[in-house]
Amino acid sequence: FPVLISKKGIMIDSETSKRVLFGEDEDELLAGLPNKNADIFGPIDSIRNLKLDVLFPSVHGNLGEDGTLAGLFRLMNIPYVGSGLRAHAISFDKVITKELMTVNGIRNTKYIVIFQNDKNKPDWDSVSKQLGEVVFVKAANQGSSVG
Repeated sequence: FPVLISKKGIMIDSETSKRVLFGEDEDELLAGLPNKNADIFGPIDSIRNLKLDVLFPSVHGNLGEDGTLAGLFRLMNIPYVGSGLRAHAISFDKVITKELMTVNGIRNTKYIVIFQNDKNKPDWDSVSKQLGEVVFVKAANQGSSVG
């Protein structure tokens, strides 16, 4: 039973989710439905009403990989596939993950942390000297494709 999370972050009931998965336009479909997910319990009811044995979350980015769903499933006492809440929350923050790996002697890639309000941001020559000619730039605590 699929339960999609809309572009606006609202869980969509399974029947509507199937329609989106099979190609109907999400925006048009949701605009035509009563907003039964407007209250705080809408997302919870979208899952609870399915009476599932186990949830298999297949999500990316904020409100998924960050532990939000794991926390919701835990509060609802519904078993789910994947890491626990703490593992999601820690690993979603790339800087904390890198620091934990480094402190614990786990080999990982070189990195530089740059904060938005840093006054002296490094230039390309400095970055490439430290990291090499091929680098990946990622937000520290958002999904990589978003950040």
